[in-house]
Amino acid sequence: MAPCSLTLLGGFELRSPDGDDLALSTRKDRLLLAYLALNAGRPLARDRLAGLLWGDRGETQARDSLRQSLAAIRQAFRQAGLDPVASERDSVSFNPSGVQIDVMDFERLVTDARTRAEPAALYRGPLLDGIDGMTSEFEAWLAPERERLASIAVRLVEQIADSAAPSEPATCLARQLLARDPLCEPVYRALMRLHVAAGERAAALKLYTTCRDALRKELATSPELQTETLYRDILTDRPAQTTPAKQAAVTPDRPSLAVLPFSNLSRDPELDHLCEGLAEDIITGLGRFRFLFVIDRHSSSMIAKQEGDVVAIGRRLGVAHLVQGSLQRRGDRVRITVRLLDATTRLQMWVEAYDHLFADLANIPDAITGALVTTIHGQVESALLEQSRHKPKLAAYDCLLRGMKHLRGYAPGDNERAIELFQQAIELDPDYALAHAYRGFADVVANNYDDSPPEVLHQALKMAAKAVAMDEHSGRCHWLLGLIHAYRGEFEDEERHNRRALALNPNDANALTSVGAILASLGRYDEGIDRVREAMRLNPYHPEWYWISLGNVFYLASRYEDALEAYKHRTDPGYWVMARIAACYGQLGRIAEAKAAAAEVIRLKPSFRVSTVFREGWSERDVKNVRDGMRKAGLPE
Repeated sequence: MAPCSLTLLGGFELRSPDGDDLALSTRKDRLLLAYLALNAGRPLARDRLAGLLWGDRGETQARDSLRQSLAAIRQAFRQAGLDPVASERDSVSFNPSGVQIDVMDFERLVTDARTRAEPAALYRGPLLDGIDGMTSEFEAWLAPERERLASIAVRLVEQIADSAAPSEPATCLARQLLARDPLCEPVYRALMRLHVAAGERAAALKLYTTCRDALRKELATSPELQTETLYRDILTDRPAQTTPAKQAAVTPDRPSLAVLPFSNLSRDPELDHLCEGLAEDIITGLGRFRFLFVIDRHSSSMIAKQEGDVVAIGRRLGVAHLVQGSLQRRGDRVRITVRLLDATTRLQMWVEAYDHLFADLANIPDAITGALVTTIHGQVESALLEQSRHKPKLAAYDCLLRGMKHLRGYAPGDNERAIELFQQAIELDPDYALAHAYRGFADVVANNYDDSPPEVLHQALKMAAKAVAMDEHSGRCHWLLGLIHAYRGEFEDEERHNRRALALNPNDANALTSVGAILASLGRYDEGIDRVREAMRLNPYHPEWYWISLGNVFYLASRYEDALEAYKHRTDPGYWVMARIAACYGQLGRIAEAKAAAAEVIRLKPSFRVSTVFREGWSERDVKNVRDGMRKAGLPE
């Protein structure tokens, strides 16, 4: 004979083996049965049961109410020929034989990988959902039980998604969980992977947008690193990663670390930028070692400002180690303390203090880099630490750091202020190569990149080339020179300097992104996508121009939907990004959207013409492809 069924997930329902409703007339009767069933086989004190449901009544009245409720439960089961309630003088117990309880089945089946679709279908909603008017005592028991079962459901969806096989029950369960908690990122990630497994890539990408927008609106925050990484992997056709929770602090083959901005113990606002500058110099030094995986400063600084806990920072950046430091000035001397921490345990692996003259601050990063490398990897030849690099004067170093904060800023006059500060750095230290390179690049930025007059581009090239000649081992100088070559249409020279930048610093995310774009222009689209994706992993909270580079790669590969997805990450697109968006719509035949984007291009730049967009260096096919898209959008020839 089939058992009776007791459904507690998503509401309450008691049915006979024939499917008939075994009615319990009062809410308290249903709640009491649920409590007994979920504690089946255990003797439960009558006083406990009475207080749980009738605690607002006197002792005698509460016990009488309990007795009446037990009688109603017995009467309901007798209709099915069962009597599962056993009463003693001071206790009550429930025998589950002959009663199929969905919660018990859910918890039993969820542990067996072969039957995970069954418990996914069983979880119809929170425990006793929709039953209100409970006592505070019963609520105190029910709330954690609901949370516990919901957590099991979340883990179940993740486990099914990890199998990389489509599952309709798991997909339905994930949607149900998100309907009740639209901020649960693990479920978003699981559902994204389920969509990919079902061949619904566009739905997975759209779900990321829903997650990002919900977090932004409700919590004023951005998605976790695992969510961002999964989204990028799906967008760039990399197989969806499994078990996101295990990815934090794990990178293949190489020890992973992030260097956080140093703390300013002197409380002197003038030292704040030096604290970030020290971190960047150490990152640059560590980045030269191929055996290390070093997160870009931009992401490290951003997350350090948002999180205070070491484990949380490590998890969001996806690294195993963190470097923390502090700077304290005492007259003409400075003390710098540096710690290497395990990001999963908070254990301190190494600590060192450095006392120097404040004027010698620029010499300290190399010493710290050497000690860190030795600690992480054992003995390293000191000659590898770029000892020949020119150490700038402190005042020039200070100006460079200030200028970098203004460069490509959004406030009025930011770029002009950057030019002034870079020029001051050169005047204070004429041999400071990086100041020359940034000074040249800043002129190009201030003149709107590709729109820079030929004489500006020529002068910028001279300054950046001089910088490389002064310090040929500076990867950043090579990268900046490569950018200027690109704006002049000299793409072979751009490629040569970017590859040199990567040879000098394999962890340079900026150079990796540039190389990705170069590979795409050579028709090596998959390699280009791989390079940009690697850059985004090194700099997970990267500037928006990374997305523009990825969009360009997608466009050249004729992946217009993906290019649109990438371009739309630009929060305030200028005319050039809008022109690319218009071209994507044009190629996709979405003419109304294409014309709207084209109108915005003309509003932003009335003189825009398709025929003047590209300089030499692009393949004939790529030039035709992009111009065709712009023409289809209605942009003028």
